[in-house]
Amino acid sequence: MLGKIWLRVVSGMGLLICCICVVTQSIFKVGRSNEMYYWTSLIAIFGYLFLTSRNQEKSDTPWWW
Repeated sequence: MLGKIWLRVVSGMGLLICCICVVTQSIFKVGRSNEMYYWTSLIAIFGYLFLTSRNQEKSDTPWWW
């Protein structure tokens, strides 16, 4: 349980940092275009980790109840 919380916090911070870097590079047009591909791939990785580290609640009722 504690590992999932830390994974969610760290991946959320990494996702936020990568998004800020992509936005600043696109606004100021700093760097090469290859760096944008690296940042967007890191966004995909951190986004996947962030979304999959969610606590799954086990319930006996169906989702529509």
